[in-house]
Amino acid sequence: MDFSQVAFPKAPVRADDLQYIVDCIRRGQCCSLVGPSNTGKSLLLKSLLTPDVCQRCMRRVTRPPIVVFIDYLEAGDSEQAFYELLLRCILGALEASDIPESIVATLRTLYSDVLDTATDVVIRSLFAKSMRELMQGTQSALIIILDEFDDIFRTLAPWPFRQLRVLRDTYDSRLCYVAATSRRLERLRSDVDTYEFRELFQPCTRMLRPLHIVDAEYFITYLARERGHSLRREHVALVSALSGGHPGLIECIYDLLYGGRQTPPTSMESAIAELSEQWLIQQECRRLWDEIDEGEREGLLALTREGTLGPGVGRYGLESKGLVVKQEGGRLIIFSPVFEAFVRQELSKQRQSVRRGLWCDEDAKRVWLNGQEVTQLSTDQYALLEFMCRRPGKICTKDEIAQEVWSCWAEEGITDAQIYQLVKRVRNKIEPEPLNPRYIVTVRGRGYRLEMSSN
Repeated sequence: MDFSQVAFPKAPVRADDLQYIVDCIRRGQCCSLVGPSNTGKSLLLKSLLTPDVCQRCMRRVTRPPIVVFIDYLEAGDSEQAFYELLLRCILGALEASDIPESIVATLRTLYSDVLDTATDVVIRSLFAKSMRELMQGTQSALIIILDEFDDIFRTLAPWPFRQLRVLRDTYDSRLCYVAATSRRLERLRSDVDTYEFRELFQPCTRMLRPLHIVDAEYFITYLARERGHSLRREHVALVSALSGGHPGLIECIYDLLYGGRQTPPTSMESAIAELSEQWLIQQECRRLWDEIDEGEREGLLALTREGTLGPGVGRYGLESKGLVVKQEGGRLIIFSPVFEAFVRQELSKQRQSVRRGLWCDEDAKRVWLNGQEVTQLSTDQYALLEFMCRRPGKICTKDEIAQEVWSCWAEEGITDAQIYQLVKRVRNKIEPEPLNPRYIVTVRGRGYRLEMSSN
């Protein structure tokens, strides 16, 4: 099914994704749109408000649905704020429709009561009454779009979501929810109290991946036309390749490379080098990085560090979101060379932040060397390292070592040979070259000294 350009208020792309949502609504199913930051979720969902798309959502022998768009970034952090915004947006949609004025007036009164009420129990009752009056007063289907739904779903008490589920069960396919989040609902919240609400979306969840090459190049051409520019074919292809099809990166890269410049770069290498230092690119990549799960971030770091990505939840999430793609031969790469440059910067920061040298976590009874735990230490070996770590750079005499490590037997006499053998065994576990020690250094005739760094 082809959509006219008026179906896309800002950018005429993602017709397949829009068709998926329309098909769900026509079947009377709730659906969830999941995608990282700035992949175009909001713009896509706003297309449902246009007459062309709204008409296509209509099922046979029914009236066109009432479509309500709610941006939950506007909501506060209370139940009252949740219901207030929802009812306010419903009223706005009704006032623009041909719903009888008597129904609209009733909802206005109930909305005012919600504003004036301080008790959550009463507010829930008023909201339920508002929905009952609306659904009984019209035969139209109601589509409620829950955009930017992440924070409100993650933090709010479960009652509003239970109520939305009850309403869905009551009115069935006449009431559909379309939720837009950066993560799957079960990744945002997995408590029992919201399970039945999340269950509504499990059969129909659409992952919003970066644009495929045809849509990406169409979007770039659209941007050029909107800005009054004329781009050569190779420049369009360069922006598409650099961005990997991510709409937010496309806009940033386009404006930085071709926003009025006389001599934009033409090679991939020079463009990556220039863009990776730009604040706008850093901000866009940071937003994307922060919105993916920790396991997915670790997967990207591993892919950058080792060139491979093992199986697991992180890999599944990255592939489903289109953040890693397969080349010919099956090798995985990060979807955008610009985002890959950002990941390399994160890897470099991680390496720099690793504590260098030898140190002891006395509370956890663990010893670390350059970020790696030193394992399989005996009690005596740990006692030696713990004592020396408390005195970095200072000479630890043999008598002091004997007292610290073998306090119960020190009076009976600990030989130099016993201390030497203990130090030798520890060196074998921590020194890159035990015969040329960097960390536990011998001070001839006096004892040993711990160098915290190998430099």
